[in-house]
Amino acid sequence: MASPAPTRPMRTAGVTGASGREHHDVLRAAALQVRGQVAPVAAHIVERIRDRHPAYREPALAPSGLLEETEGSVAAVLDSLADPGRSTVSAEYLSWVGERRAWQGFPLEPMMGACRTAGDALWLALVRAGEGQGPEGTQLIARAAAEVWDLFERDSRLMADAYLRARGEVTFHRQRGRRALEGVLAGRVDATGLAEAADALGLPEHGRFAVAVVRGTAGTAVPVRRRSAVPARVRVHRAFPPGGEVLLADLGVGDLTLGDFAAALEVPAGTRAGLSPEVDRLGAVGHARELAELALRTCTRDGEVAVLDRRYPAGLLARRPDVASEVAAAVLGGLREAEAAEAGVLLETLEAWLDAGGSVEKASAALFCHANTVRRRLRRLDELTGRSVARPRDVVHLALALDAERISAAHGPRAPR
Repeated sequence: MASPAPTRPMRTAGVTGASGREHHDVLRAAALQVRGQVAPVAAHIVERIRDRHPAYREPALAPSGLLEETEGSVAAVLDSLADPGRSTVSAEYLSWVGERRAWQGFPLEPMMGACRTAGDALWLALVRAGEGQGPEGTQLIARAAAEVWDLFERDSRLMADAYLRARGEVTFHRQRGRRALEGVLAGRVDATGLAEAADALGLPEHGRFAVAVVRGTAGTAVPVRRRSAVPARVRVHRAFPPGGEVLLADLGVGDLTLGDFAAALEVPAGTRAGLSPEVDRLGAVGHARELAELALRTCTRDGEVAVLDRRYPAGLLARRPDVASEVAAAVLGGLREAEAAEAGVLLETLEAWLDAGGSVEKASAALFCHANTVRRRLRRLDELTGRSVARPRDVVHLALALDAERISAAHGPRAPR
């Protein structure tokens, strides 16, 4: 006999007498049979949910642990069908799933659609199990349709109710957390409010923290749906001020280093990021944000992640763009005697030589030219600037001037504050 389509069946009148007991017996046997195949049944349901409901396929939205939760839900429902005395089991489990979806920020509509998809698939599995119980198995399992779908609908309703109750709590906690995060990042939280802010954010008052500031270039904003990517093991709180994004990272989880965070941070196209040094108190996060802003101002190209720990001299110059312009003019002013193309090549060579730790050979490899070419260009730079790469103090001046030139070109001079 062909199986019915996996859609919600018509409800039939309850059966009394022996036939009533028979259809209950068939339902119980079918539930126990499917209960022994929970893993493959749940995997099939998850496949259908992801196929029918796009929200479950979006990496940034799809709930974690879907297969495990589906196995638990199917097992709880089947236990209730096999033993009506255990109906509270599925009720409690599905309520927990609904609450969890709210905390995960998953939308209600696809969640309820997934419930219907799961109900269809589980009903079909029960019907197929009933077919194996003799010629009348299918007819008898069909007579149980009303109570089966009553249970499905009750559990779905409880799941939705739990979701809606939790969503109000989630909204409250998120608003509280958002206010706490804004206060901490702005340095507005005093000693009295720090404990409350730590509780709202789920962070310790003393730990290891760093702040990253991401901002679009040329006045562009960071698209909210294209947030900066960080791996799951880096726990971050995010704020979205106008035109950018701020990430507060808890480095105390998993013994992460500042370098790990910097290496993992991927900023969206058309943006740049500045990363603060590590701080050891939640109360110091406001200062860390200021330092992250300073690091951001040392960026000279899109997609760059500037770590202030690695460029303090450039940070000092970025803090005073007017001074940066003066430094660049004083040290590199002699380059005006050269053609613009030659001046650009000389600065590029100086940058490669500095990045190579003063190694001509490494610089030549990076520039794809002969080592003698690098030496010739450095001598020409010495001639035009009046400084020598052979004198350490002059190298300091040249390195500062190069940073100043790059920062001035990227941001332009500004009046001191």
